[in-house]
Amino acid sequence: MKKISEEILKHRKFLITTHVEPDGDAVGSTLAMWHALKAMGKEVVACLADPVPPIYRFLPGSREILNEVPLGFNPDCVIVLDCSELRRAGRILDEIDMETVVLMNIDHHNSNDRFGDFSFVEESAATGELVYELMGDLKIPLTHDMGMCIYTAILTDTGGFRYRNTTRRSLQIAAEIVGLGVNPGEIAERACESYPLERFQILGKALRNLRVSCNGKVADFFVTQKMFNGNGVSPSIVEGFVNYPREINGVLVSVFFREKAKGQYRVSLRSKGDADVSEVAQFFGGGGHRNAAGCLVEGDFETARRHVLERVCEAVRGCEG
Repeated sequence: MKKISEEILKHRKFLITTHVEPDGDAVGSTLAMWHALKAMGKEVVACLADPVPPIYRFLPGSREILNEVPLGFNPDCVIVLDCSELRRAGRILDEIDMETVVLMNIDHHNSNDRFGDFSFVEESAATGELVYELMGDLKIPLTHDMGMCIYTAILTDTGGFRYRNTTRRSLQIAAEIVGLGVNPGEIAERACESYPLERFQILGKALRNLRVSCNGKVADFFVTQKMFNGNGVSPSIVEGFVNYPREINGVLVSVFFREKAKGQYRVSLRSKGDADVSEVAQFFGGGGHRNAAGCLVEGDFETARRHVLERVCEAVRGCEG
């Protein structure tokens, strides 16, 4: 972290980005970093390959996030947040001459491959926590707007402080932010309880194909592109669907498949206890954490589904000894 702090002080123009299909931690940490660099008097652009999901557009600064690098903007430094590997940032980095910039990697995934010239990679509840730590090292005073963004990052990646990745530090940071006047009830309502009706219409269709396997310890379900037809919504509307089957008594791993294109499926994995789904994701070229990971699989759906579930069941059996 010290090296990144020193390097940030040296540069003037920054581009911040995060992974495709951004979630609450991605958006929250990006905006917190954007506010922090602005407070330092830096010239900074936040640019994402995909739009900010509507549910996170209440965050201060969200309307300043771009989806294209401004013409003629040539940053000295690119900061990539919440990406376990560089390709997760998507097309945005194709718009930059990466040979001329300093590349920084700030992330909380234990599967991170340490890309970049400088990296601050530490397993924590959310990348937002690492941005908070970096701000402290840079002596940047925490403001209400920064606090809203960091709180949202931590809240969403800990499942409302319910998941096992929640730590004492997570709660201490949240408590400090609440001390600034940030209302936890308001953030929870806006970030977790303000979805459009279409989300639940799609969820209803998806739950009809829910299957339980591996002696009741694994549950999986899926959405197809056809389920989105006529709804006029983006795929971000299904964020968090993977968590519903975890609430079934006895289920240790939940698997959610989303059809991205014909023959291509985004797989989200969530687990309870010691079942390590990051190893499953890595086997298929993805990554993540022990209890939360993801990957992309291709081919015939039933074949791909079978292969993923076979690996998941192996992980469950492995954690049971």
